[in-house]
Parts: sequence; C-alpha cells; structure tokens
Amino acid sequence: MTHSPSETRRSPSATYLVASIAVAVALFAPLATFIGALVTTDRYIIPEGITVSEDQFVSALDVIVDGTIEGDLTVFSGDVDIRGTITGGVTVFSAGTVTIHEGASVGGTVKGSSLSMTIAGSVESDVFVASGSIVVAETGDVGRDVFGFSGTLRVHGTVGRDVRGRVVRTTVDGSVGGDIDIATTSMSIGQTAVVAGDVVYRSSANASIASGATIEGTVTRLPAVGNFIYSIMLSIANLIGFLGFVVAGLVALWILRGTGARAVGAVMTRPIASLFAGIGTVIVLPLLIAVTAATLVGIPLTVILIMFGVILFIVGAVPAVTTLGHFVLWRRGGLFGGFLVGAVLWRLGVWLIPYAGVGLFTLGLVWGIGGWVMGAVAARRSDPIVPALLPPSMVMDDDVPQDWEPPLAPTPPEPEPLDVEPEQEDAEETSASPGDDGAEDAPPPPPKRDADDPISFGSSTAPMAPPQPPAERTPEEETTLAERFAALRKELVGEDGEDGPDGHDHSDGAEGP
Repeated sequence: MTHSPSETRRSPSATYLVASIAVAVALFAPLATFIGALVTTDRYIIPEGITVSEDQFVSALDVIVDGTIEGDLTVFSGDVDIRGTITGGVTVFSAGTVTIHEGASVGGTVKGSSLSMTIAGSVESDVFVASGSIVVAETGDVGRDVFGFSGTLRVHGTVGRDVRGRVVRTTVDGSVGGDIDIATTSMSIGQTAVVAGDVVYRSSANASIASGATIEGTVTRLPAVGNFIYSIMLSIANLIGFLGFVVAGLVALWILRGTGARAVGAVMTRPIASLFAGIGTVIVLPLLIAVTAATLVGIPLTVILIMFGVILFIVGAVPAVTTLGHFVLWRRGGLFGGFLVGAVLWRLGVWLIPYAGVGLFTLGLVWGIGGWVMGAVAARRSDPIVPALLPPSMVMDDDVPQDWEPPLAPTPPEPEPLDVEPEQEDAEETSASPGDDGAEDAPPPPPKRDADDPISFGSSTAPMAPPQPPAERTPEEETTLAERFAALRKELVGEDGEDGPDGHDHSDGAEGP
C-alpha cells in the first residue's frame, strides 16, 4: 500500500502498525510463490485409484490421501491421514494429528510441526519434526534419520540411520541402523531394541537399558549441562533476549499507555479473571489460526493472527511483570518503574529457580496476556485508570462537560441590498399599494403627457441639446435677411404706418393695447 507524502506527523501507534505490517510482509513473502496454486476446502481427499501429477499445496480442516501424488505435498491443516503414495516429500503445519498409515509410502522427507505424528508406513528419506509426540510404529520404516523436538519419542519400528533430537522422554524398542544422540530427561531401551552404533544421551539420570537389548557400540551418558562455550553463548542469548523484552515492553507501555495501565490495573484488582482470560486466549488463538488457514479468504487473517500471536509472546507478560514490580515498590513505582523492577525479578526467577523457571515463565506470560485482553476491553469502555500507575500529566481527560454543545456551523453573510433609484422606489410603492377596487396587482396608470412639452413621455423627459453659439453669416446672407425683414414689416405695418391686419398700431413709438 502506497501513501502520498504528507506534512502531518505520524502517531506512534500508526508508526508501530506500519512497522508490524512491514515485518509481516518480510516474513511471509516466500508464501506468495505457491499462494496461486493453493487448494482450499473443508476436506481435501484424493480417492484411491486417483493420481495427481503435480505438487499439491493444501489448506483444509482434514486431508486424506488414499490415491497417488506424483510430487510434493504441503499442508496447512487440522488432521492429516496418508494411506496412499506420495513420490515427493511432505511438509505439514498441523494443529491436529498426522498419521502415515501402514502400507502408505512417502518418497521424500517428512518435515514440519503437528500436535502428534505417527509413522506406520514407509518414509524413504528423513523425518524432521517438532511435535508433542513422535511415534515410529512397529510397521513404520524411516530410510534415513529421525530428528525430533518433542515431548515423547518412541521408536518401535525401523530407522535406517541415526536418531537425534531434544526430547523429554525417549523410548527405543525397535531397530536403529546408526547412532542414538539425544538430549532427554528419561531414556529407555527395551528388550527388542537393536542399535548398530553408539548410544550417547545427555541426561541428569541414567538410562534404563533392558538386558535383551542389542547395542553394538558404546553407551555414554553426558551431563545435561552443556560445555563452557555453549553456556557462554546461551548466557549472551539470554541477556539479549532480556534486553529485547525490556525495550519491547517499554515501547508497548508508552504507545499503549492507556490500555497498558488498564491491563496492569486488571491484573492488580481482578487477578483470577485476568488469569482465566489469558488461558482462554492461549487456547482460542491457535484454533482461530487453524480455522482461518483452512480457507483462501482467511489466509490474510491467518497472517495477522500469527503476527498478533508473535507480538503477544514478546510483550504478553508485561502487565503481570509490571504488577509484580509495582507491589515490590510499595505501589510507588508507577507504570514504567514497576515494569523495570518486575522484569528483572521475573527473569532472575526464570533463570535461577531450578525446574520452576518454565512454570514461572508460563504463568507470567499467560497472566499478562489476560491482563492485555481485559485492559483492551476496559479501554473500549473508557474505564478509569488506577491513579498510582500514570501521573496526571500522562492521563488524557475524556470527560465532556454537561453543558457543552457542539459548535454551530458558520452562517453565510446576508446579501447587500441593491441600489434602487428614488423614482423606481416610488414606482414600486405605487404598484404595491392597492387601488380603490382592492386589486393589489393592477399596474399603475400611465402618467399624463404635458401638452406644452412635446418630448415628455411618462415620468421621464428627453434630455435637451445644449444651446449652440450663432453661426457667422456671409454679407450676402445678411442682405437677404434684411430684405426679408423689411418685407415682413411692410406687410404688418404698412408703408405709411397704418394699422396692420390685426387692428393695432404697429408704428414706431406707438403703444400697444
């Protein structure tokens, strides 16, 4: 997604969201190579007698292979049952059980993770699995190595080469063509076991080896504690992990200080509810990931849920740890001081207390996750924050005064009145006044025309031309005018000064009537 440049500042939460999306894209970009070929369905079945001649990428709640796949099988699923033939390898990410039944055949390597894995058929290459339980059944046959990280590992069938891994409980009752090199807390080799090589196990207790077992090499128990270089590297890794936890916790509390303070408050005031909320989240989140991964539409949501789970694993214990530090400081440490002190004490307990460190880590993580969940709900409801956790300057007052009203929209300016000439105003008033007959809309009568003013029309008078100076006349024009004047005078007065036609005396010096 591309955003146009802006001069506005990004909020910390927006920056953190963008960084999380970038990390998610970087981690899951390789999945884009096969997303287009991904088959999604509730139940994926290849019936017996059907052959699929290409690699299969499947996301489903259940996968059943009774036919043949000429290629590799990659599965995001719940339960996986293989009864047919797969010429390539099998990569599985399962929230359920994976079973390679008797008579089934896998030509490549079986790798991935699952709740449990049982191999009763044939695997021509290696088995590299992280699972709660790994079982090579009596009919099972692994052509090369078995390398497992699991709670229990049981070998009752045949392994062509070595058995290696980190296992809590190990049982070998079948045939191993190479060595056994494993770190375990409990080692048992049964009566029918055959080991062609050496048995080297790292444990704090001696192995239980039956008298009928056949071991062609030597049996060596090494101390459970690693060597000096390994311990130094482990200490450095623990220190880096602790510093990363501190930095991530401070960043989370600063960006989400309102939710974080409410999460710590939930652990302090409602510890039992917070613990059960954390247990529920830890159980529900993997189930949601498995369900959303079963549909093509849900794959983006699956990626988001996985990233959410990773973030919870990193900073999930912060509320519980902060509560511990806050109580140690007699409720005066605040949000950040309580977290720093609690983080140190929590990690020291995990490192120094034998056998209880794992339980202490798990308790803090689950309890803290529950605090985050309840804190998010409290933030949604705008519940108050415990005053001792955040100073007043860092708490935003969301209370709205009762008499507060939202501001009104600005009113547009009134239009200015038009300039109307006085004569037009008088005409409008005249037209608006009702006549004698009550007709308000009758037009006004036209104004009288002045008889003495021939160019007067209505209420307006035509402008008159300004007077012009008399034009100069030539002598001939002057003579003509004098002759015309004399003739006119003779006609009116007469030659001897008698009365003219109108009966008046117009002689010079005579008075008029």
